[in-house]
Amino acid sequence: MTAGQPVEEIAAPQKEALAAWLTLAILFLVQMLVIGGTAYGFGVLVKPVAAEYGLLRADMNIGLMVLLVGMALFSPIVGRALDRWPGHIVVIGGAVLFASGCALIAMASSLPIMILGTFCLVAFGTAALGPLTGSTLTARCFGAGRGRALGIVSVSSSVGGLLVLPAMAWLVEGYGWRAAVVAMGVAVLLVGVGLGWLVRVPGDVATHRSTGGGAPGWTVGKAIATGDFWFIVLAVGLMMAVDQALLASLIAYSTDRGFSLQSSTLIVSVISGCAIAGKLAIGSLSDRIDPRWLFLLVAVLNAGFLVVLTLQPSYAMLLAAGVVVGIGFGGTLPLWGALIANRFGIAAFGAIMGMMIPMQMPLNIIGLRYVGHVYDSTGSYAPAFGVFLAMVVIAGLCVLPVRRRTETNEG
Repeated sequence: MTAGQPVEEIAAPQKEALAAWLTLAILFLVQMLVIGGTAYGFGVLVKPVAAEYGLLRADMNIGLMVLLVGMALFSPIVGRALDRWPGHIVVIGGAVLFASGCALIAMASSLPIMILGTFCLVAFGTAALGPLTGSTLTARCFGAGRGRALGIVSVSSSVGGLLVLPAMAWLVEGYGWRAAVVAMGVAVLLVGVGLGWLVRVPGDVATHRSTGGGAPGWTVGKAIATGDFWFIVLAVGLMMAVDQALLASLIAYSTDRGFSLQSSTLIVSVISGCAIAGKLAIGSLSDRIDPRWLFLLVAVLNAGFLVVLTLQPSYAMLLAAGVVVGIGFGGTLPLWGALIANRFGIAAFGAIMGMMIPMQMPLNIIGLRYVGHVYDSTGSYAPAFGVFLAMVVIAGLCVLPVRRRTETNEG
């Protein structure tokens, strides 16, 4: 402090820091709700919706596929909105879209209306309240400590699986799946609209753009021309496809084994809780350990879990395996970023990762469709688990040839 310096100038940084952390908290809450209610919550809707409409489980997974496709297609629109409009407008708009979609689905008497609500409203709202908005606004709110802040907001999806999923299961069992969907929409509306107007990006960092830390000259086109780009796409895409298919099927798998819905839900919640530790721990370790070896560790953890699933395990064994594999589930996302940064730098980080997403989406869709098809054809998930095991092995092998910038002449 210098003599004569206005008190307002001293307090301004403190106010901006408070605004940044308040924004982070709101982004955490809305992302926790929408991801917990969609990616994780879908599992508790599979059997009741399939029973009501007489659907095969492979057909039920189409709902999650529609959601994923919609999110991918609407993400560029959300990204442009984040660049042009204040963040609170995107958050409030996303909450209204998501809640409207939930209401439409709950009131729908036909599958086409449900699919329309999922694609046009829920998917759009999820894209506007999910990781894209969370990461973008968090990065803009924080200069120093940005990595820590991004790590915190990234665990919100896992917390959604830990907290939102059991609540949805309780609502489904007590009041039916339609009431559970309405309740989810109301919760998102209350948080997104009630608190969304408080989202603010502090002025001194809102226009900050990273200009360093990467090898010069990297563009999306140049990255695509390298084999390493495609190795990362395949490695991460295969791993995420397996993880998503397992999350969509584990509750049905467990209840088929004779475990109660609440007990089956606990397994997924445990995985989600351990994924929080995985995101924080593996993300931090990637600063000191080659992320390729950490990714290989994640592949080993996933492979071990798939082996356990094929052994018809007891509930205690399945729960213990969920603790271990949760770390692997959580580690994939931060390692994806670490692999891109270590190979291509951060100057074109967002554009390169953004280009990878639509290329990986078909793998997610195929995995979801395949696991349901196998069950409908054989009455068992075991054949699908065997194929997933092979996919995880391939993912681990694909990441090994990826070079670091220090191993090339480009950085």
